[in-house]
Amino acid sequence: MKKSGLQQILILILIFTVSACTPENADLKVDDLRCCNLLNPEGIENPSFSWKIKTAELGVAQTAWEVQIATSESLFANGKPDVWKSGKQLSDGQFDIIPENISLEETGKYFWRVRVWDNHGNVSTWSEPASFSIGLLSDGSWAGKWITYPYSKETALPYFRKTFQTDERKNSEIKRATMYFCGLGACEIYLNGQLVDSTRFLDPAQTNYEQYALYSTFDVTHLICKGENCIGVMPGNGWFAQDEAWQGAPFSYGPPMLRAQLVITYSNGSQDIVASDESWTWHEGPVLKSNIYLGESYDARQEIEGWSSPDFQDEAWQPVQLVEKAAPPILKPQLINPIRKKQVVQAVDRWQDASGNWIFDFGVNAAGIVLLQAEQPAGTQLRIRMAEEANKDGGLDFSTLGWIHHGKIFGNQYICRGREKERWMPRFTYHGFRYAELSGFNGTPDLSTLSLVVVHSDLEHTGSFECSEPQINRLHELAMRTVFSNMHGIPTDCPDREKCGWLGDSHAYVKMANVNLQMNNFWEKYLNDIRSGANPLEKNTLFHERFNTTFYFTEKPSGLPYMIAPGMRLCGVASPDWGTALVQLPWWLYVYYGNKAVLEDCYPDMKQWTDHVASLASDAERTSEYNQKTRHIVYQGLGDWCPPGGNERIDTPIEFTSTAFHYLDVCIMEQTARLLGYEDDTEKYAGKKELIAAEMVATMYNASEKTFGSQTADVMALDFGLVPQGDEFAVADAVVRNMNEKHDGFMNSGIFGIGRIGSMLARYGQAGAAFNLFTKTGENSFARMWDEANATSLWETLPVSEVSEESGREASHNHPMQAGYDICFFEDIAGIRPDSSGYGFKVIRFDPLFTDLMDWAKASIESPYGTIVSNWKQKNEAVEWQIEIPANSTGLVALPNAKKLMVNNNLLNEKIFTVARIKGSKTLYHFPSGCFTIQISD
Repeated sequence: MKKSGLQQILILILIFTVSACTPENADLKVDDLRCCNLLNPEGIENPSFSWKIKTAELGVAQTAWEVQIATSESLFANGKPDVWKSGKQLSDGQFDIIPENISLEETGKYFWRVRVWDNHGNVSTWSEPASFSIGLLSDGSWAGKWITYPYSKETALPYFRKTFQTDERKNSEIKRATMYFCGLGACEIYLNGQLVDSTRFLDPAQTNYEQYALYSTFDVTHLICKGENCIGVMPGNGWFAQDEAWQGAPFSYGPPMLRAQLVITYSNGSQDIVASDESWTWHEGPVLKSNIYLGESYDARQEIEGWSSPDFQDEAWQPVQLVEKAAPPILKPQLINPIRKKQVVQAVDRWQDASGNWIFDFGVNAAGIVLLQAEQPAGTQLRIRMAEEANKDGGLDFSTLGWIHHGKIFGNQYICRGREKERWMPRFTYHGFRYAELSGFNGTPDLSTLSLVVVHSDLEHTGSFECSEPQINRLHELAMRTVFSNMHGIPTDCPDREKCGWLGDSHAYVKMANVNLQMNNFWEKYLNDIRSGANPLEKNTLFHERFNTTFYFTEKPSGLPYMIAPGMRLCGVASPDWGTALVQLPWWLYVYYGNKAVLEDCYPDMKQWTDHVASLASDAERTSEYNQKTRHIVYQGLGDWCPPGGNERIDTPIEFTSTAFHYLDVCIMEQTARLLGYEDDTEKYAGKKELIAAEMVATMYNASEKTFGSQTADVMALDFGLVPQGDEFAVADAVVRNMNEKHDGFMNSGIFGIGRIGSMLARYGQAGAAFNLFTKTGENSFARMWDEANATSLWETLPVSEVSEESGREASHNHPMQAGYDICFFEDIAGIRPDSSGYGFKVIRFDPLFTDLMDWAKASIESPYGTIVSNWKQKNEAVEWQIEIPANSTGLVALPNAKKLMVNNNLLNEKIFTVARIKGSKTLYHFPSGCFTIQISD
């Protein structure tokens, strides 16, 4: 039937209306919702949202998002979120999304969900809801007071307890119970006889306590009972009350203390608050002594059964004391995952030494605590000491622990109660060890008597790497074990002798940490430690002049960081090659995570540091042979720390490494100023970097030999862009020449070179030399570390030769500053790295450089946009390469010229995969998001 004109118009309107409504695409999903980079966090200050997009479709980019926030999940089902409806926001941003113009209540719990639109006109389904809760936002919000007890070094650490009633008169069910808690130096918290979190350890993380401390938030709804309840706390000294190690140096902030606030919310909206105050009581407990370095003593006979249960009779307990001074003035929510007990490692062997002590070998050197399981008579005193190495006679070698600096060999003591098989772990200390010595044991212990419980910050393991070369896999394993062993709320230098957050160590391996682990919040926290520690102005402070042996004293302005953060052991104002961490860490957070906010926040500190180092270079009173004719060479520093053979064998001048890092800082400042829109600073630092580079080349570069004089100098110059244009491949050749002619085909680099030498060789035509470096065996090789020195972690001075083993014998055997080489495995062997055209892996560079040298390699990195995969292998005289690019990001894929290139079984089509640029023997092609199989053949 012929339609009327009006009918035709109505049909056209209907068709247009339907097509204008975006179709919901079931394949387009949103998941991995994070708030403040955490899964369903409790007790935050301000929400910041992120998400991942999942789809099988190729070339998907986000064009818009919509977020809703509600006080109940059920409100989403009703379509009535009551807190925030963003509406459709045209943006490709999917992290650092901050809701605007909303009011969130302290202690309130909220739920949120998101959906996105893509470039194909689809809208995703709504995500499953995620949650977050708001913490206590000011000191005035804390009803809880700081409490302690009559502290004495001769008195055992206490139990604290507090009983309370839930109010049954409200005629309402308990809807939610939330505990806000800070125990210093660390505490275990119980509710009705149960540990609130049995895996959490040494919580909260260490800070500069004179300025602030962190508090943790726990949802304890499942532990609250109707009627009578009890909160129990076991406090420890931790880093806060530590003044016994370091020969008794005054590093304590005060006695152990705690602040707690339990908020119970009922279904009718009313609340009860149970807070720490004078009504709490205490009694001596079984922890006789505890020191974060020296160890712990525990008398199981002093345990009090049922002490944290509500029906316990505590008439003999004493009232607590209020803290009169030394309490941190500010409490902030802890936004990093806590330290946790992560793994139990069983002993692989045990034997008796010449003194009759039982020695347990756990097979690996790791940071942890011992787990004792034994049945012994009451009063039996068991002593457990730990070490990284064993002597040839079978006893323990304590020399690597640096115990002489502390005045005591580290160890734990346990006194048995003697009723049945006892199970015990230290609560408030940890150590780096592979071996444990058990003395005082009656009879013969079995292998299960002692175990090693690995403890470290619960960082998400977001990267994976494996290849066809077992030796490279072994190097990756050692790097990861060493890094995990040194993540304990701060990035420590070692888990035994120092446990300090040295700035120079952190920037030496920051990039490999960023691809292996989710480090965003951790580095932000550490930057706060650095910056808060830098706040004081001091009139007469130690500065490092040369190496770690020559110093001078002068005024330290507020804002200049120390060598170590946080804490009271500072070791002077940061040298130029250590303090560069203050500039580098924010930058690498931006490069690997797209975190622009941290650059904005840290910019004044980064600028002050960079200008400070510039003033050192132009200080006419402190000159070197270079400074007599230049104004931009930096003289102060420690140098390329811990090369093979030790610091006496550093062959790179301090002038080079410190000036190179100053140049890097200036380059970062130029890029950061441009990114943030500071035009004057952009121009200032652009001019400054040219002057520094010109002087370095003029005074330090041997133009005829194409070298800056050492392996480390050459690879740093290549990495930072200091090599005269056109000489890059010749400088890489000079590195190989140095290796072959002077060092038996191996490296001679400290922590500044080892993290760069593999990548720089590979990227400038010497991938074969880099491969040989990593796979070499015998004397002067990485393999010697495990073949001869039995190393299962990275030593402070790597035992890659007989000389270096002897040099490093009494140094720490668990030092992550040597782990920087691991970045080459991800970025150059597997071939995944962030591209400057879209940092944060918005644009991913795919460029494996070892395909002619190995059978296969595979890696994945969890980026802010999703999982990145590169998996290549030799197959039938061709290379088959699988890559995965997350939605809302793109790839720049480097493919060889003059080869047959197939993509998903079709010849590469340059109309689809357009050419970005040609670089030497390769062409970079634009790839959209998705999964691709690339075949490369002749």
